Amino acid sequence: MSSDGHSNSKSSKRKKISRLVPQAPRRPTDGSSMRYRSDDWVANILSIPRSYLIRRIKSHLLFDQFVCFFTLFVRIKLGWNLSLPMVGHNILGGFLGLLLVFRTNSAYARFVDARGYWAKVSATCRSLALESVSHLRPYAPESAKKFEQLLLAFPDVLAYTCLAGNKKARLPPFEWELLYGDVDVPNIALAGEVNGQETSGTEDVDDEVVIDPATLILHKMHQALYEAKYELKEEKFLFDLHLSMIGAEVNHLSDALSGCEKIVDTPVPLSYSRHTSRFLTLWCGFLPLAIAPQLGLLSAPLMGIVGWLMYGLEEIGHLIEQPFVPVTEKPSYLISDDVIDDDRASKTLPYDIGLPICS
Repeated sequence: MSSDGHSNSKSSKRKKISRLVPQAPRRPTDGSSMRYRSDDWVANILSIPRSYLIRRIKSHLLFDQFVCFFTLFVRIKLGWNLSLPMVGHNILGGFLGLLLVFRTNSAYARFVDARGYWAKVSATCRSLALESVSHLRPYAPESAKKFEQLLLAFPDVLAYTCLAGNKKARLPPFEWELLYGDVDVPNIALAGEVNGQETSGTEDVDDEVVIDPATLILHKMHQALYEAKYELKEEKFLFDLHLSMIGAEVNHLSDALSGCEKIVDTPVPLSYSRHTSRFLTLWCGFLPLAIAPQLGLLSAPLMGIVGWLMYGLEEIGHLIEQPFVPVTEKPSYLISDDVIDDDRASKTLPYDIGLPICS
């Protein structure tokens, strides 16, 4: 019996020790769906007819094909010599390429910035969680609990802020309860909508202070740190310094929030986008007049390829300009049921055109 008990105690100890073994890091592999592989080229070519990008630029392609076939009809059936010298397209093609590259790079820079802001949020939340457990919870458990709940809610509320532009984002029930309680009309209301009416985000509505949820969470986090000072039973060495450090980390979350709001609220200058679109439309629209005399019926497939390349590059810039895309593979409490009507969310995969900021 004693040997059995001794063996049982050893096995229980082994089980306890096994729980202390850290989890092996998960690294992205070449087989991950979020990574492009060089041997995907066959699937990429075969999937062109089903491409989301093709559907977005379809009207442009059809218009160019109409111009091309009209030009061929006039030349072949009516005998009219409609043509343009190719030198004009050769000269303007270089300028158009610069415009498209700069436009796409500007949009990609916004994608990179958005990824950087969310990386900053992830790192700061991890740092705040460690500091709260190590320096706040042992001396002010109630304030630490409140602070950690708010910290847990911040990423979801930031996702709400990033998706609010498409009118489909919804605050999760836990975050709504944490911020506003059970009341139907909170004392501090959501910026942008109060009782179903649009607001500017700064005006008073029925004596309510209108503030966005992410800013409200940051305010409550600072409030929890302030309460922790008075929850302390006796003076602890360096406790005030730790509170100050945690407060500075919370301000880093505020910086990331401001960066995300900058991306959501500020587009690439519309005049630049309009000029690029007009330039590209005219360049491709007159291209059949330049190539039809030399290529004849081959002008139609060539126009399809040129239009797909040029319009597709422009459309990619438009898509990644707003990098925050909701994930709709499974029902999420962050988005409403009608989010399936959003083309960007329902007809693309994660990381195709943006950052899947909620899951």
